[in-house]
Amino acid sequence: MYAEKEIQGEDVIGMPGQALSFAELRVLVGLADGETPNAIGAEIGADSNSFRLIERSIKSKLGAKTHPHMIARGFTLGVLVPRALCLLLSVLCATEHTDDSNRNQTRRNSRTAPASRLARTSVGRAASGSRGHLESLKLAECFQMAGVVG
Repeated sequence: MYAEKEIQGEDVIGMPGQALSFAELRVLVGLADGETPNAIGAEIGADSNSFRLIERSIKSKLGAKTHPHMIARGFTLGVLVPRALCLLLSVLCATEHTDDSNRNQTRRNSRTAPASRLARTSVGRAASGSRGHLESLKLAECFQMAGVVG
């Protein structure tokens, strides 16, 4: 039977995949977290011989030759995911929504000339009242996000 749900480790999350069973995924997550084989074996109810068989099975399913290669293949194939990466990605996703009303909309400064400067110079002084200026800035930012203006 294959693992059907993820396993939360201290530093690593084990995702179902590569035809790994629950015990195999638990061993892989435990080894990637730095747990001892005795502790992992006691948790899953496997003696040292069974534990070695499980490790050998994991290596064959992941196409690994050594223990470090087994863990590296787990990350490469997406079976193991670092918790820090999951946290970073969730924070980035949460902060990238421009229409989120809970986030302050501050302008980002960059070393290149932003499109808003180009829009400001193209708008005449007579038409650059507060409303016209803001509309031209928003339009320039939309063009910049769409990649029309570099």
